[in-house]
Amino acid sequence: CCTRPAKLGCAFETICEVCGFFQTTIAFRDTLQAQHDDAVGKGQDGRAELFANLLDSPAARATG
Repeated sequence: CCTRPAKLGCAFETICEVCGFFQTTIAFRDTLQAQHDDAVGKGQDGRAELFANLLDSPAARATG
């Protein structure tokens, strides 16, 4: 989920996870986990760490 104001535009459409405006919620936990697992399977340690950090965020851990 992007929280960047639309009037600012965005040149980073494919790297949202490293953008300061990127936010996530518990609704995306399964997707984030799948992306993490894919990165681990491909030996992409930096990418796996990024998703691990997102999974550890309070918003992604919320239970409702």
